[in-house]
Amino acid sequence: MDTAAGVHIYRVLQEALNNVSRHSGEREAWVRLKFLNSVLELSVEDHGKGFTAQNTHQGIGLVGMRERAELIGGLLEMQRPESGGTLVRLLVPREKAESHGG
Repeated sequence: MDTAAGVHIYRVLQEALNNVSRHSGEREAWVRLKFLNSVLELSVEDHGKGFTAQNTHQGIGLVGMRERAELIGGLLEMQRPESGGTLVRLLVPREKAESHGG
């Protein structure tokens, strides 16, 4: 993985875990990193309070996560699973993750 892309991915992970700690009411989260054929997928999922449409646009942390995703050609998704909680997913095309900055 390209170093610059790796830093952005790490910072998205860090902010997602900070959000779990600060906002979810949970003490644990599931972190998954998948290297698929065409995409690198990072997901952070908790089973806490979840989010509403009103509070997803307020934090500078979410803005920073979206900006970092865009810088490496990725997409940041936030979902509220049926089981509750929050799922943050970062999708980065493999060629962008492997060649960003190169």
